Amino acid sequence: MRKSDLHPSLRAIAVPVPGHSGCYAVVPPDLAFFPIDSPLLPLANREMQVLADAITAAPRYAELLIHMLNRREAVDSSQIEGTHTEFDELLLHEIEAGTPDAVPDADADLTLNYVHAYMLGVAQVRTKGVDALNTRLICSLHKELTTGESRAVPGKLREVQNYIGGLKMENARFIPPPPAQVPRLMAGLERLLRNESDPESHLSFGVLVRAPIVHAQFEAIHPFVDGNGRVGRMLLPLMFLADGYPPIHLATFLKLRQREYYDALLAVQMRLRWSEWVQLFLECTIASCRHTVHLLRELRIIAEQWRERLKERRIRKDAAVWRLAELLLGQPVVTVNALLQRLKVSFPAANAAVAVLVDMDILRAQGKRRRHRAFHAHQVMNILHTGIDAVLEDVSTLHNYGVGAAHEKEGVQRPFHRRGRRPAR
Repeated sequence: MRKSDLHPSLRAIAVPVPGHSGCYAVVPPDLAFFPIDSPLLPLANREMQVLADAITAAPRYAELLIHMLNRREAVDSSQIEGTHTEFDELLLHEIEAGTPDAVPDADADLTLNYVHAYMLGVAQVRTKGVDALNTRLICSLHKELTTGESRAVPGKLREVQNYIGGLKMENARFIPPPPAQVPRLMAGLERLLRNESDPESHLSFGVLVRAPIVHAQFEAIHPFVDGNGRVGRMLLPLMFLADGYPPIHLATFLKLRQREYYDALLAVQMRLRWSEWVQLFLECTIASCRHTVHLLRELRIIAEQWRERLKERRIRKDAAVWRLAELLLGQPVVTVNALLQRLKVSFPAANAAVAVLVDMDILRAQGKRRRHRAFHAHQVMNILHTGIDAVLEDVSTLHNYGVGAAHEKEGVQRPFHRRGRRPAR
């Protein structure tokens, strides 16, 4: 990273890094809200409402689906940072954790930490609403997320200079602000997170305007030694939830366009060029909403098909197999031992229920690499990972038809400093 690569206003306040000649830390401006003029914004608002309506119409299926999407999000967000645990492996690791069947897997532990951290955030947001979104919560998320990663200094804002990309600072892709600046910058980020109105204009902005700004600013601050990307992406669904919307999951879609994602954030951090990032964020939001609505519909179809097939077999309604079929809609990977507690039945009853669904090809054995075989509901697993790239590609082509065209020129700083005046929305 060269100082000459920075936007002039960033170049003027860049800070030399002691002990690293020619290296400058970038201090992001204290940004406030700004109006997004992308034609994709009203479309994203509409798709969010469609999703909210679909969830209201099918709350039980939505609960089961969101349980799975939280874990798919954990897998994909973690894989962006280099982990290798797959979705089915995470589900199996989670149900066996703390049992005699558990198999040590440090990589899966990291991904499961993401689930625990996110659920901690969900609990806080449901209790306190938008007021939960503060530095204290962010540090708590980081502590849970990086449990077992001592080099990440879990739960603590960094006290050292870090950098992004490259084997050494001199070859870094980006150098975040000095550690002494982090507390002040995080305090400014809190105002964006909590949607605090401007004391001068009293303007208030929705989550679709705030979320991309918060994410880019958080990644520019890079407040932790490690784990910043995962925490930053975790904040996005929590912001949607705090604003009264479904927790829209974006990591899966950002992972598909990972290079564009990194480049778009870098354009904000170094050139104050927001158009590419805002466009990508809105496209991923729309794609996620549409795919989730599709998944809800598909999950209901699968459930109805299973019910009809079980009726044809004349299986008693109070049999464990019915409860197992319901469980699989939100937990498509199971073991017989795990079912003992979940279904509160004996081992023979659990084994018999699994055998029935294997015979019906609702369940399939997942291999022999563990002492106790796992089984997966392949129909549910397939829908979770089918059509993701297609829906994102469909949304990303909208700009070819005059929707979502970028109107911003490089070097024009769209966000407004708090010390300046902002136009009305």
